[in-house]
Amino acid sequence: MTSDVQFQNLLSAVTDALLADQAHEVEAIIQQYAVPHAEVESLVNLIRRLHLTLVGAQPSRRYVHRLKHDLIGAERPGVVWRLRHLPLRVQIAAAIALLAGFMLLTRRRMAEDVRQEQQEVAVL
Repeated sequence: MTSDVQFQNLLSAVTDALLADQAHEVEAIIQQYAVPHAEVESLVNLIRRLHLTLVGAQPSRRYVHRLKHDLIGAERPGVVWRLRHLPLRVQIAAAIALLAGFMLLTRRRMAEDVRQEQQEVAVL
């Protein structure tokens, strides 16, 4: 071979012919590039084996959707989504603050209910 570019072009043409199930064109391609058949035969066998071995994989719709949003940078609305991307210690602190707030509100509401009952009992 005279150069790397010619070798890459030869390899590309042979690969395209084999992937298109046009194995009969391989000989014509080898003659077009004027290379010895023995020099290309091992590559042709390798290309055929790779074509049989490697199978395409289809990613899940969820993965594609998530990757698209990650690459585009589109923000998703919602507090839960924003909290998921925070560090773990911040998530734990947020959960504790939420729980403490809920307990405080519940305690206040119970205290108000007790006061109202006491006032109602006093009025009777």
